Amino acid sequence: MSSMPIRHPLMRYCLLTIIMITATLHADCLEKADNLAVGICYEEEGNTNLAQAAYERALFENEDDTQARLRLAALYKTIHMSPQSTALLTQIDERKLTPKQRSSLALLRKKSDTSLSSFRARAVLSIGYDDNININPIDNTNLTTTDEQIGTAFSRATLEGSYLHDLNEPGGWFLRGDGSFYYQNSFSDHEYDVTYGRLYAGGGYRNENFSLYLPLYYDRLNYLDRDLFQESGIRPDINIQLTSTLILDLNGMYSSRRYIQEADKARDDEIMGAGAGLFWIDTHDLAYIKMRYVDYSAVSEAAPDFTDKTLYYIALGGIYEIIPALDLHTDYQFRYGDFEEIAQGTREDKNHDLKLALEYRLSTDFRVRGQYRYLYNDSNVNPARYQKSETLLGLIYTY
Repeated sequence: MSSMPIRHPLMRYCLLTIIMITATLHADCLEKADNLAVGICYEEEGNTNLAQAAYERALFENEDDTQARLRLAALYKTIHMSPQSTALLTQIDERKLTPKQRSSLALLRKKSDTSLSSFRARAVLSIGYDDNININPIDNTNLTTTDEQIGTAFSRATLEGSYLHDLNEPGGWFLRGDGSFYYQNSFSDHEYDVTYGRLYAGGGYRNENFSLYLPLYYDRLNYLDRDLFQESGIRPDINIQLTSTLILDLNGMYSSRRYIQEADKARDDEIMGAGAGLFWIDTHDLAYIKMRYVDYSAVSEAAPDFTDKTLYYIALGGIYEIIPALDLHTDYQFRYGDFEEIAQGTREDKNHDLKLALEYRLSTDFRVRGQYRYLYNDSNVNPARYQKSETLLGLIYTY
């Protein structure tokens, strides 16, 4: 490396979305073959809202779909909609059921009565190339960069999991835990290796068209050859099912970020935010728009310039099935940064972050993903101007 990089800290933003860590897991459900399979996947995740919508779509398309009818009837019963469940079951002529369908009905009833827990997990292994590795792939909210862009190949591993436990019966009050682990190894410059972990734990309430989740969370980042910071707080999230395909998400956050090394302590801050998103989900396709406001406040009077700031986000994206087993993933985010004025003047940032990916389903559990990311930050403060391109190829396993 021809010059020593400027070691500025990372200012982490955490954009809470409708499904938080399990957003990617929900996207996996959209890979299923039809509405019935999509509904089963969502039900196994514990998302009764989306499961109900999928089963209802299956019956709308084919009112003679007995398995969808049985699934929906069992689901109605678990979310305290017994009259609707009874109405569906009375429309079934049991004499026309196959032995397999009778067996399936018995198993479904048994599962709905006894299974209170579910677990979902996802692992991604990938390799790629980054032409500006000193812009961290996780957090780029307030960075400076060297005059020379540093390019390197890298390997990356991501693990995610979500555990849901209903307290008395499926639906109603629940406990939930989510976790993720991220590691990136830079082949030519290990100073820029990244290790990041995040845990959520909390409880909430859900019914057929509403869910409330109140998790506490903790995360920690190792970067630039040291443990950089840890963050903890609370992130409430509300999902409201507007129609069978539209979901409204409302979320908020309050957190305290503390830098671990004594030399970085002046950079400690408090973070508050609020956001909203609208999601459209069909059998195989997904589209969304999300908006968010996040405010950072320095704890110390000796904080570095531009620590106090307000960030405004808007994101658009979705998943589109090009052909069976092949999906296009798109995500574009614009971020406007308004920084508190200092003696040297004001600062404004305009950040563009685009991701395009293709995923091909190899089997029920495995997919391959190719992704391109372009990141550009325009600022009236020269060191904060940067751009970054990243390409990767990865293998995804979902459990």
